[in-house]
Amino acid sequence: MKYKTTLRTNEPVAITIGNFDGIHKGHQRLLHELSAMAQTLQCTPVMVTFSPHILMVVRPEIYVRYLTTLEEKLALAKHYGNIPNSIVIEFTPEVAAMTAEAFMDNLCARFPLKGLVVGEDFRLGHNRMGDIHFLKHYGEQHTISVQAIVLEEAEKTRISSTRIRSLVNEGSISEANELLGHPVIVSGIVQHGDQRGRTIGFPTANLRPDPHKLLPADGVYVTRIRVHHDTESDLYTNSTVYNGVTNIGVRPTFNGQERLVEAHILDKNLDLYDKAITVEFITRLRGEQRFSGIEALKSQIAADANQARQLLEEPTDRVH
Repeated sequence: MKYKTTLRTNEPVAITIGNFDGIHKGHQRLLHELSAMAQTLQCTPVMVTFSPHILMVVRPEIYVRYLTTLEEKLALAKHYGNIPNSIVIEFTPEVAAMTAEAFMDNLCARFPLKGLVVGEDFRLGHNRMGDIHFLKHYGEQHTISVQAIVLEEAEKTRISSTRIRSLVNEGSISEANELLGHPVIVSGIVQHGDQRGRTIGFPTANLRPDPHKLLPADGVYVTRIRVHHDTESDLYTNSTVYNGVTNIGVRPTFNGQERLVEAHILDKNLDLYDKAITVEFITRLRGEQRFSGIEALKSQIAADANQARQLLEEPTDRVH
């Protein structure tokens, strides 16, 4: 079983295991419980996750779309879950075929495991046989403290990555953000485009995200744009945040074909080519439209920008 880890020494650890797509409120609660357990056990809290996404291996016929890339997931876990350390297991058919016991034995052989925190319905291993009863029994045999957490709910419905993906896909960003506990994000390196936005007075930073990244529905969004001062930092350190408005779509007025993320920083003119940026989506203004000509498009973009300014001036709890 191959893995990459941020751990530098053979220190004792408490872990949680999962896909953690989106690092939503439920995940964050799990990570905070993990941190508390690690403090009690005097060891290091670590998030164990997988790359590529498990479904890409066990259900290759499905075109997987995820809320967060691996880089985004690790940065969110650090920023919102206060867990800076990770073990990323390379997920292969061989790992998928492992029994729960073999998987845990592999982990224990490589890391001094003192604690494990999981959701109450968590399962691992071939045929998902490693449920909480198995894990508690395994913990008793190997002196590992095992804790199961009751799943987080919103309005009596379980918070899940599946539910949030559905909201993002339909453009319901405010509702998705509420369940995530943070804005939907899209990150990447700014590409050279056709510079059409610059010619109409609204220069944009163009992103071509990971092809498996789930983008919000086509349309115009109020955003905050985080510009990173170097490409090595994670998403929340060494960066400057600007107010913005962002379009997702194919630009039908110009007969575009390729789906792009075009982020415009309000009231600033920055050279962002080849810079790493993260777009934080706050709310949706409108769907994508075809306009009769350039002047009609410019007029609507100006109106979008004004509306975005007004929304971003409101108190934070109103726009997040």
